[in-house]
Amino acid sequence: MKKRILSLFLACAMLAGSMGAVNVSAAEYSRVSVHDPSVVKLSDGSYYIIGSHLGAARSSDLMNWSDTANSTRGTKNTTYFSNIYSDLATPEKWANTSSGYDLSGNLWAPDIVYNPVMKKYCMYLSVNGENWHSSIVLCTADNIDGPYKYKGTIVYSGFETKPANSANSYKNTDVEKVLGSNPDLSRYLTSAGRWNADYGTNAIDPGVFYDESGKLWMVYGSWFGGIYMLELDENTGLRDYNVKYSTTANSSDAYMGKKVAGGHWSSGEGPYIEYMCPPGSSKGYYYMFLSYGFFHPNGGYNMRIYRSANPDGPYVDEKGRSPIFTSNVDNIGADYGTRLMSNYKWSCNTNSRKAQGHNSVLMDDDGKLFVIYHTKFGGLGLLHQVRVNQLIMNKDGWISAAPYEYSGETLSKTGHTTAAIAGDYELIIHDQNQGYRTDWSDAENNDNYVKIATPVSIKLGTDGKISGSKSGTWSVEKNSPYATFTIDNKTYKGAFLVQADESDSKVQKMTFTATGNNMCIWGSKKTAYNSDEDMPDRTSSAQAVYKAPSKTNTTSNVKIGNTDFISGVSYTITSRFSEKALDLPNGETADGTNIQQWEVLGGSPQQWRIHDEGSGYCSFLSMVDEDKAMTVKNGNVELAAYTGADTQNSNLSRNAALTALSQNLRASALMYTTGVRKTAAISPNTTTGAATASFGTLHPFIPR
Repeated sequence: MKKRILSLFLACAMLAGSMGAVNVSAAEYSRVSVHDPSVVKLSDGSYYIIGSHLGAARSSDLMNWSDTANSTRGTKNTTYFSNIYSDLATPEKWANTSSGYDLSGNLWAPDIVYNPVMKKYCMYLSVNGENWHSSIVLCTADNIDGPYKYKGTIVYSGFETKPANSANSYKNTDVEKVLGSNPDLSRYLTSAGRWNADYGTNAIDPGVFYDESGKLWMVYGSWFGGIYMLELDENTGLRDYNVKYSTTANSSDAYMGKKVAGGHWSSGEGPYIEYMCPPGSSKGYYYMFLSYGFFHPNGGYNMRIYRSANPDGPYVDEKGRSPIFTSNVDNIGADYGTRLMSNYKWSCNTNSRKAQGHNSVLMDDDGKLFVIYHTKFGGLGLLHQVRVNQLIMNKDGWISAAPYEYSGETLSKTGHTTAAIAGDYELIIHDQNQGYRTDWSDAENNDNYVKIATPVSIKLGTDGKISGSKSGTWSVEKNSPYATFTIDNKTYKGAFLVQADESDSKVQKMTFTATGNNMCIWGSKKTAYNSDEDMPDRTSSAQAVYKAPSKTNTTSNVKIGNTDFISGVSYTITSRFSEKALDLPNGETADGTNIQQWEVLGGSPQQWRIHDEGSGYCSFLSMVDEDKAMTVKNGNVELAAYTGADTQNSNLSRNAALTALSQNLRASALMYTTGVRKTAAISPNTTTGAATASFGTLHPFIPR
């Protein structure tokens, strides 16, 4: 299977990379088709992905994407290069040694990083050639959309001593610069003097990252020879020739670098490494993501996770096993590495989700973790689209993906009530082995050729028992979303998370995600999330049992004044007029951030904790950063560090209008009153600054 899959990979790459953007259902976000997406967070807070064949897109929220760099016009017409054939003439000469070769179909899986020393965007690009005559090159630009200029080649594969085409002689590479004059190349070559793919890798799929000490690394490679890592020069972005590697079997190679995964024709490609910290820890790990299988819808493609305390390894999975193989392993359906997700179909999905992979990972400024990948769909042939799921790291530092694609949700800092959690759920178990095919014909339109994980019904009881199609137990940490599940005598650790499902109406659901022994599970409550169920219990004296995190000047969690509002509890504040919520743009918490209205998404950027200031006054603290509060400044409502000053104080009154934050607003007036679960009023009066709002209520949203 291994060599057949490789040849099919080469044959299908252009077709899969060129499929257009098509919405899978009526109520979708704005979609794009970027194969092998690599993500960059830009200085303006937006997100940028680039993929094979120079497809690219931008997003301000990781949900809605738009094409960029003219990437929909084809590889030859993007703004990345003025002319790919002249700008990339050097790597093309190395790769273009087979009949019918066209560079435009062989620019694979680039990765872009910004190099602050060079003050350049650095694109690390795979230039693929037949018979492994490939290279990874560096191109730089002042703007992320280009134009880029070729600066040098990082690493070559396919070099030979007796090449069929003289262009592929090792003399035309940096081999002698690394290994010295007249080097012994026997390990790289067959007896005929051609490239020995049983030993050497393919120079494609670069993943470039800075470690925590500021060193620059590149991980690369695919299948057969394995995945390797080279240290780069931060000043040039090219290979650091001062770093030497020994040649040790299954460990390192003097030219290719340090081996971190794969080998012996075992599956593996698209390496990507990100440093992330477990919850409550100041010490993190380097997480390596790999894609196993072939990217055809029925090719068994899936993402696996390993981690290491060091950027260059050794990496291990949840079972402590290495991703380096010392003999051929059919690992596509085996349990090496934590499988992030399988082919699956929720009851709300119109089409199954298949062949997810070749991902990148982002640890965002607010600490949220995301996986960005391409997926294919049952019944839609080779159509692919970009998807983003939030990643949840459990207390053991292992990762699972949220059950539904990202919709702005935030992991609660304080957990959920038993009433909000308990109930009937759909459960998906991501089986490691879902099967795959090596001969498809027209099988891409049929889900019957491979397994599709579909949900079974279970019940999470208030007594901590799991019943239904599966039996076991569940528990959740006090004042925390983190949970442990035991199902069929297997233990999984993860967390509960409120998020929108993938139906057309995007219903908010209580969900859970967890991992254990390299397997992941997902759960989705069958009924819609009810925030009333997630309210803290109260005693007859109306004191909340719920305890807010300690904070200077925080008083008891009791009702404020003559209202039902509770100090220490978080709320969303939604306009009766616009039906939009007070929102922090992109979750930004810098001082001076303007507080805007936005559609109700339910995440922490729209949640505000009422903080009792005494004498009937309160402040509104952001649930993104509880050291920041709503503040009046120069007639505007913005975010600033919490001080308890009058510009941050408001008075909440039952059945009466309240001018929030200041009596002297001219730019806007925020008005609140009470009622029966309607909405809070936001009605600016820029003429008089008076309190002329149509009133509703603060909407409890506790805790998220």
